[in-house]
Amino acid sequence: MNRIKSLLLLLVLCLSTLPLMAEDDMHIIKLQSEMLRLIKTNDKGGFYYVTEQLKAECQKRGYERMFYTTWGNQATYESAHLEFSKAETIANDIADYAENQQSHWGKYIVLHTKAINSLYRQDFNTAEKEFKKAVEFRHKYFAGESAAEDLQELMKIADHNKDYQASLEYAYRILDEPNVSPLHRGAALYRLSQFAFTMNKKILFDSVYNELQALKNTEGLEAIEPIVEVNNLVMAGKYDEALQECEKLSPENRAERMAIIYHRMGNNMKAYEYMSKFKEIHDSIMLVSQGNLVATFFMQMSNDRLNLEQKILKEENANLRLIIYYSIIIIIVIILAIIIWQNRRRIKHLEKEKEKLASDFKSAEKAFDMKNEFISQITSQLREPLNPIEGFTEILGAKEYDLQPDERKELSHHIKRSANHITKLIDELAELSFYESKKSLPIDYKLSPNHTLRYMVDSMRSRCKPGVRMFFETDLPDDFVIEQNEKALEVLMKHLLNNATQFTEKGAITVSCSEYTDKLHIYVTDMGCGISPELRKHIFDTFVEIGGSPKLNGLGLPICKAITKLCGGDIWIDTSYTEGARFIVEMPKKATLRGKAQSADE
Repeated sequence: MNRIKSLLLLLVLCLSTLPLMAEDDMHIIKLQSEMLRLIKTNDKGGFYYVTEQLKAECQKRGYERMFYTTWGNQATYESAHLEFSKAETIANDIADYAENQQSHWGKYIVLHTKAINSLYRQDFNTAEKEFKKAVEFRHKYFAGESAAEDLQELMKIADHNKDYQASLEYAYRILDEPNVSPLHRGAALYRLSQFAFTMNKKILFDSVYNELQALKNTEGLEAIEPIVEVNNLVMAGKYDEALQECEKLSPENRAERMAIIYHRMGNNMKAYEYMSKFKEIHDSIMLVSQGNLVATFFMQMSNDRLNLEQKILKEENANLRLIIYYSIIIIIVIILAIIIWQNRRRIKHLEKEKEKLASDFKSAEKAFDMKNEFISQITSQLREPLNPIEGFTEILGAKEYDLQPDERKELSHHIKRSANHITKLIDELAELSFYESKKSLPIDYKLSPNHTLRYMVDSMRSRCKPGVRMFFETDLPDDFVIEQNEKALEVLMKHLLNNATQFTEKGAITVSCSEYTDKLHIYVTDMGCGISPELRKHIFDTFVEIGGSPKLNGLGLPICKAITKLCGGDIWIDTSYTEGARFIVEMPKKATLRGKAQSADE
């Protein structure tokens, strides 16, 4: 379970429990806004200064829920920074205070906070127990209120544990909650729709789809997910319309759904074509949907292929019997020898095909296991900036808040920053997919490394934090040239310098280059926080294995790895440098013959 996702869940809980405020409560709104900003930063002093003020104001005004929720945020902040003992101490302090005050809401916050802290520790069993306690407590003392926040976390933990029966039960329980929010209801219905489609339960799917449609019309939510619309057409047997609707899906979902549709139409050749496209996309971004259907599809393709071969054998044997009847002994012997030889070749060919299909099946199975985790990671990365946008937009649009121009400007700034974060994530995903899908890049001859690197340093220098300087050094003359793709080199340097400026608080960032035998070496050195030894081997991976499950890394360095591979070079981190981090990029000075031929073809 992603830590950022759990943090955002607590923030949504904080927003949902705000009491109706009078106009003179603007100070509390400002404190709350500042808390939401600081909780995602390393400014621990600033965060505690604001939250202590907010707690004091809530106590003075009698805002019990906001008081305990803010206190719980302090424990969550410590867990987010891996200070688990401090987080546990704060949770225990809340428990003692709530017991003395006989506050049921305070006791609920203790249960909820401890569950989230367990998620940060990757202790899913304890987290599951704590969330169950939180649900029971909320049902007992807050009758009529929804416990969907905790139930939704239980549903995700069940998915993580691959206990899909429990996941479905939690989805049904969310739907039975009183006063459940449209957001939680929609998430539960979406989970049920995926189950119904996978299991081909049309009655259940139609019922869930109608509920999603009603939820969209009555609650003003966004349109139903395009994949659900495609599934609806497939379940209704409207395959042509479903194929048209697939144009609205992402490339990987589109290829997968079209394979399933053609398979149901009986056009296995087309189905196999789109399944091959789907597999190519899967190899580049590690995303697979509807695992059981894909596995069944591979098995069905294997059976169809064997049946076809058996039919061919029967027809050939019938023809051979006629030849044997009307031919002399010598021809019969030759023909039989040929048949035996062909059959042996065919059997070997079938065995190879069977081995290939078995290998593809295992690869698909492994990808299926990673599907829910990957979707959770991408959803979490996108929801992180979306939740502040939703909260701040609600404040901007509320009539009861008479915001001043500077306050509106500040909230608008937060919204714009979150939107930029979403755009950056999507751009990096597209960029990574682009370079990983390429087999080669066109070559820009007479490329001067000095000119390109000096330009990138000049353009990125403004992104340095106050007090940080950026330099360019070179041992090469300006007329020194290499044969490489200039755009790819600029993208590579952009991500390396972005990485350096992000983690360097003081000192200098230096870009240098030199000639090493027949290679060009580029060094990007910073005086930042450095990289721990246990993380160095995963720094260029899109995923890192944590607690037995894949977690999404940053995308900048994986993009750099993909670019250097396309350029025939390599990139690594200098382990001998201890003042921060130093990345070394190695590129050939001359393009290989293979690279030239491919670039000419492009």
